[in-house]
Amino acid sequence: MRNMERGPSLPPAAKARDERNAARRAARQAPKPAGTFTRRFVLVATLIAFAVGYAAFSVQWPNMPFAAYVAVAAGLVALAVQVGLRLLQGRVARR
Repeated sequence: MRNMERGPSLPPAAKARDERNAARRAARQAPKPAGTFTRRFVLVATLIAFAVGYAAFSVQWPNMPFAAYVAVAAGLVALAVQVGLRLLQGRVARR
């Protein structure tokens, strides 16, 4: 009953932890500029390129040596298209 007039307050360690957590939340929510190559973009673009290459390989399966070349070419084209679109996104966002 002695300290009732002070009101509710946090201990210093809890206050510091709360401030650190608030700073982390603010840093996480900071939007990245459009057109940047994030880890997520690289992963998704690679998976899509593999899927396109696999589909092309499957279509050309009877022509075996040619099928591998088509798969690699299709995968590279898919990756190039995605990277090109990402670069264009960055250019448009800077305008």
